[in-house]
Amino acid sequence: MPLELLSAAADAAHLAAALPAEVTWEVRPRMPDWGVGGTQDPDGDPIGRFLNIAQGVVVVIGVIGILYSAAKMAIGKLGRSEVAADGVGGVLWTVMGVSLMLVAVSVVTTLVGS
Repeated sequence: MPLELLSAAADAAHLAAALPAEVTWEVRPRMPDWGVGGTQDPDGDPIGRFLNIAQGVVVVIGVIGILYSAAKMAIGKLGRSEVAADGVGGVLWTVMGVSLMLVAVSVVTTLVGS
């Protein structure tokens, strides 16, 4: 009896797999609609979450860079003027680098459409 039932279930699965199924394809690639149409949870947006994390990392890197440059200027105050000058240059490079990274995040956000 169990063998006959298993055989009948296998035959039913085989017949179901042989039935034609209607499949439609989207011709143009597009980004998923994460929460815009109310179809998905907005907290499930992986691209937006990644960009938010990237902005946070940029801010942390900027704070570390400013503190490093401030430490070099403080050491230079003790009589090593070349280290102080290097610290002032480091502030400029840090501010410009952080600005470029934040602009890059904004550009990616615009391109993705989040």
